[in-house]
Amino acid sequence: MMKRKNRSIHLRTLNAVCALLLLASGLAILFSGFQIIAVAGLLLAAAGVATPIIVNGDGVLEVITEIFEAILDGILSIFEAIASIFASLFG
Repeated sequence: MMKRKNRSIHLRTLNAVCALLLLASGLAILFSGFQIIAVAGLLLAAAGVATPIIVNGDGVLEVITEIFEAILDGILSIFEAIASIFASLFG
């Protein structure tokens, strides 16, 4: 299993927000079809995740893997926040 990279809190927050927007846009497209707002949200989320990685990227393959890693890190951050909320309520 890979170790998580230490990223700044700003980058992790950006990844979490973009991953949430990516999931919400994907669900909106799934349920209501391709609408301009859902597609724009999808593109904005992908651009928000990809921009810091492309700026710091070395090679094409590394940029692609870092983008997927950032999306998964954002989704993981969302689940960590949900788990933290439930732990504070019931713990």
